[in-house]
Amino acid sequence: MSELRDRLDAALAMARRDFLIFTSYRFRLVTMTMGSLFTLTLFHFLSRLVRAPGLESSGRYFAFVVVGLVIVEVLTSTMALPPVSLRQELVAGTFERLLVSPFGAVGGMAATLLFPFCLAAFAGVTTVILSTAIFGLSLDGGSAFLAIPYALLGALAFAPFGLVLLAMGLLVKQTVMGASFIVSGISLVAGIYFPISILPGWLRWASDVQPFTPATDLLRHALTGTALLHPAWLEMLKLVGFAAVGLPVALMAVRASVRRGRRSATILEF
Repeated sequence: MSELRDRLDAALAMARRDFLIFTSYRFRLVTMTMGSLFTLTLFHFLSRLVRAPGLESSGRYFAFVVVGLVIVEVLTSTMALPPVSLRQELVAGTFERLLVSPFGAVGGMAATLLFPFCLAAFAGVTTVILSTAIFGLSLDGGSAFLAIPYALLGALAFAPFGLVLLAMGLLVKQTVMGASFIVSGISLVAGIYFPISILPGWLRWASDVQPFTPATDLLRHALTGTALLHPAWLEMLKLVGFAAVGLPVALMAVRASVRRGRRSATILEF
């Protein structure tokens, strides 16, 4: 029990370190907020031109895409930021401390996901608040509280993808472009910017083989009251399945990348 507590303390210490580094750039939160506001303004006016199947009005499309933007924040924070942080550790020479610490390289790499998840949560809440306060987004008060457990479950399902990218980053040292391509691809097939019903049949299967579609669907249903693509229990089961299977496999990949880097003596190279 004490070992588990020590590991948790170490993970939280790393998250606190990442938070302090992030806030040391004093205008970073301001620029993030301004960026979200600009994106929302863009989609607010674009929504007046869009008539998507199943979305009766421009207001419905704006509500639809706001939740998609929240998911994009999560994708970017959990899949693009951790590899960048890992590379910075290698360049600065601080990754060596994780290798020789009791916490270990695997635990340290996994802990780098904590702050990005928190940052994504903050960015998502900010996006929703700006949407309601400035653009009149109407939330579904009866089920909006379900967004919290849905978001946490989605985060667990997303984590394996971030861990795999970290493992690849330790091996090839540069995965930022790959992460950007993955985020872009997911945005096309997960119903983030448009309903998946308009996807061509040969591409439609891609919306069912990853956890981002059910996470987006559940969050959208909770916040804006849109109809679910599948029963809620089935979509939650998909997320649980991805987390239960993906997390152990992803951690194995991280361990394998650490062993490979040690055997080849390239683990500290960049």
